[in-house]
Amino acid sequence: SAAAVRCTLCSFLHWWRCLSIRLPVFEQQSYIIQLLENSPIGTLLIDLNATDPDEGANGKVVYSFSSHVSSKITETFRIDSEKGHLTLLKQVDYEITKSYEIDAQAQDMGPNSIPAHCKIIIKIVDVNDNRPEINLNLMSPEKEETAYISEGSPLDTFVALVRVQDKDSGVNGEIVCKLHGHGHFKLQKTYENNYLILTNASLDREKRSDYSLTVIAEDKGTPSLSTVKHFTVQISDENDNPPRFQTNRYEVVILENNSPGAYITSVTATDPDLGDNGQVTYTILESYILGSSITTYVTIDPSNGAIYALRTFDHEEVNQIAFMVQARDGGSQQLVSNTTVVLTIIDENDNAPVIVGPALRNSTAGNLNP
Repeated sequence: SAAAVRCTLCSFLHWWRCLSIRLPVFEQQSYIIQLLENSPIGTLLIDLNATDPDEGANGKVVYSFSSHVSSKITETFRIDSEKGHLTLLKQVDYEITKSYEIDAQAQDMGPNSIPAHCKIIIKIVDVNDNRPEINLNLMSPEKEETAYISEGSPLDTFVALVRVQDKDSGVNGEIVCKLHGHGHFKLQKTYENNYLILTNASLDREKRSDYSLTVIAEDKGTPSLSTVKHFTVQISDENDNPPRFQTNRYEVVILENNSPGAYITSVTATDPDLGDNGQVTYTILESYILGSSITTYVTIDPSNGAIYALRTFDHEEVNQIAFMVQARDGGSQQLVSNTTVVLTIIDENDNAPVIVGPALRNSTAGNLNP
């Protein structure tokens, strides 16, 4: 009947009017908030405020996250149900998450209440909280912090590959890379944050066998953050030095009538190279004395350069012997040097006088007439 319809319509309008009265209203439908990534836990992001003009329970507003927000939101932020304070519950990191979108709701305590919603967008602001990272590739199978390079390497020989990065954004992530330690090496940029460490001068292991270098990566943030990485360049030996004698001429004196095997003298040559490259052996170069090989007169210990007589010397036969000793290293391409040994044989009174005139007759010398 018409009366019943009017009654139903009146009831609906009364319900709708009551419902509209009970619905809380936020001051804004959306908020955009900037939050520094290094903000401490407990930081207040926003004080939500929703009003409800109803009285009593119908006007008491409680705040919460909407039912469909992710666990990531509820683990990171907290809403005070009574005061509407949105606070930081967990440290945020710009390098992991750059923004959060939160759906918050306000709901009165009345029966059949319907929540009001607002959207909160939190933009994380990057701060310079990450130090630059240095990845140093020395191409070395033996030690992680040691590069090996031959002393004969030419200029611009590759030593190491350097890559730097910084997780921060903007100037906080811009990096200046430097190499400290020695001018024999240089840092050369290839592309973006990649660099090569190259030789910048000739190397000599005998003058310096290793170099301690430092790579420094520094960002442009305020305050600036930096990272250092130390490594060693070990110079490998090449056979680039011949043996060198202490002198180019040894002069020795010896009395005649010596015993065979007698020690005469020693010659010494040094080689600053390593291993076989610096291992010196000695030989006497072939020459002849009165038609006989020098090796029938003297011999030399190949390991230490000690020279010995092989025969008894006779001043009346030969009073001076000169010969050459060669020092040879053990490199694959052997280097040599020579020195001269001059042996002077000193006379001894080992011969009785011999009468050479006048001639004897029957072992008797005749009278000499004046």
